[in-house]
Amino acid sequence: MSIGILIYCFDTEAVKYHPTANFCIAQIKKHLKLPVTVVTDTVTQSHLQGQDNIVLVEPRKNNKRFYKDKSIPWLNLERVNAYDYSPYDVTVLMDSDYFVYTDNILQYVDTAYDFLLYDKVYDATGRNSFNYVSKSLIPIVWATVTIFKKTASTERIFAMIKHIQKNYDYFCNLYRIDFQNYRNDYAFAIALNQMEGSTNNFLPSSMTMLPIDTEILKIDTTGITFKYDKYINSIKDQDIHVLNKEIPFNV
Repeated sequence: MSIGILIYCFDTEAVKYHPTANFCIAQIKKHLKLPVTVVTDTVTQSHLQGQDNIVLVEPRKNNKRFYKDKSIPWLNLERVNAYDYSPYDVTVLMDSDYFVYTDNILQYVDTAYDFLLYDKVYDATGRNSFNYVSKSLIPIVWATVTIFKKTASTERIFAMIKHIQKNYDYFCNLYRIDFQNYRNDYAFAIALNQMEGSTNNFLPSSMTMLPIDTEILKIDTTGITFKYDKYINSIKDQDIHVLNKEIPFNV
């Protein structure tokens, strides 16, 4: 049974994502010791380091996001094809700005579940910034880390996600979702709700996250030092999702 990591990386004019992806890959190799496949384009490919496989695509560019009061391109529409892109029997689909500092993920790659992801997050600044209960009729899930097997049931889930993406305006209205731009987090949540009504396919812990307004002061192979308001703190030996794209990589 093959097990591996699948990440996406597309540089844009607004944000160069490849340094983040390269650090992500290095951390995966250090702590998880699993092969890494990167879905990318021909321009970004030349900047990537350490991956085992490349899947070349031309990303669709008709989605945007607000990032620090600016509207910037958001090349997140290819995630629906993760089942097709992955060469592995068991895949850990991971955002390139999710950094592993432990081997905790390994305990979830051999379970009875075909599809697992986070439904709970922990704001490392202690401000509960990710409470989206009032933002929709459906609880959000987090596609940041999704573990799936190549099975018929998983294939049906991804087929439903593709259907939702094509009809996202309709589903946004149906579930009263405040975020009108396409978000994989809600597309995954809707797919699970449409297919099962409710699901127990959730990772048992909370995903640690740092909000966009958190300044990253230092990052290295053991942890992150960050600042918000007047407070400076650090996290070590803890897997974490970092939303601020301005990361001072000096490792």
